[in-house]
Amino acid sequence: MNDPVADAALRALKEGDPQKAHAALKRALREAPQRLDLRHALAITLLRMGEAGEAIEQIDEALASARTQADETAAMMMPQLLLARAAACEDTYNPSGAEAAYQEILTHEEDNPRALQGLGHLLLGWGRLKEGLALLGRYIAAGGDGPEYADAAQSFVSAVNRFVDADLHPRNFLEAHRGSYVEFFDHHAERMEAEGWMAEAARMQRLPDGTIAPVIPEGARPYAAVRIDLVDPATGQPGQIGDQPMVVALAGYEPLSQAMVLIDWPDLPYPVWVSSICPWDQLPIQVLFGYNSDPVEAIDATIGDWYTDGYSGEFGETDRGRFHYISDPERLGPRSVLYHVDCGRAELRCIDELLKRLELLHSPYRIEAVLIGRGFLPEPVEVLPPEVTGASA
Repeated sequence: MNDPVADAALRALKEGDPQKAHAALKRALREAPQRLDLRHALAITLLRMGEAGEAIEQIDEALASARTQADETAAMMMPQLLLARAAACEDTYNPSGAEAAYQEILTHEEDNPRALQGLGHLLLGWGRLKEGLALLGRYIAAGGDGPEYADAAQSFVSAVNRFVDADLHPRNFLEAHRGSYVEFFDHHAERMEAEGWMAEAARMQRLPDGTIAPVIPEGARPYAAVRIDLVDPATGQPGQIGDQPMVVALAGYEPLSQAMVLIDWPDLPYPVWVSSICPWDQLPIQVLFGYNSDPVEAIDATIGDWYTDGYSGEFGETDRGRFHYISDPERLGPRSVLYHVDCGRAELRCIDELLKRLELLHSPYRIEAVLIGRGFLPEPVEVLPPEVTGASA
């Protein structure tokens, strides 16, 4: 970039001001819409703003232009644009699109370090363990981005292999995340309770008929009552414990907290994976159904009853251990759905109870995969219901 507007946009981006960068880049592109570097910078800015869908539109427009230009500038920009597209696809739960972007880079440059590393981690977070480790092995063998990065990748791969060789249950990841979060919560709650604050208070409201009921956020599911981490009963002032989801390292396997690795939960009647990154205070739960049914209609009543029990203290103690929040269901595809749950100080048996309740849905709907924690469900497979195939459920 060598013009004042573009330079100002790049400075704003480096200074952590994506809004300012976005405005400057839009102005620059109106004057030079053919500039691939500007469109790439705009896509990166949109990703930082959480606008992955719009970023993909910008990248695809730039890729189409680059493929027709076929000059030195286009060739130089193609890998950067494809890496940005892979990142945007990951942000929108489209691992197939991300894989295609990485593979296009590797088709032309088989040892591209960013593509090898990115695709390796994508596959590990998609349940394709052997393929992901093999790609990271190639990244290490090629020298990565330098000795320091290759050594870090080797430590990560070694930790994954040790975890698998030890045949450890993925429940260990959940235990580590819950244990550290509850310890952190207790520390702050006890200090604030000494000053008169209350922990895990429900948000309540008085209805027109005079009764008291939980506050349900506007547009949320009817079961989505909310608890506040801390509240000063004298003033009503709320307090939050931690401003980011808490990611925790499992003792002895610390590198696994740096990237998603899916490990399957054995001896269940349907496939379940747990991610090495599963923050207890914002726990993603994804479910993929095998039959062509609406995923929200299939699961929402079950999830709602489970959340209501957790909100009411079914998985805790007399005065603590309740769920705090559940997101609206997000359709990730025609047969998959995602929820985020703040499990508060609930006990780990809430996950066992969830899996038990989901088992009741397996027969009528066929659960193809469940993922607890961050990562990507396996690709949907077209499956006909028993009444069409003639098979038993």
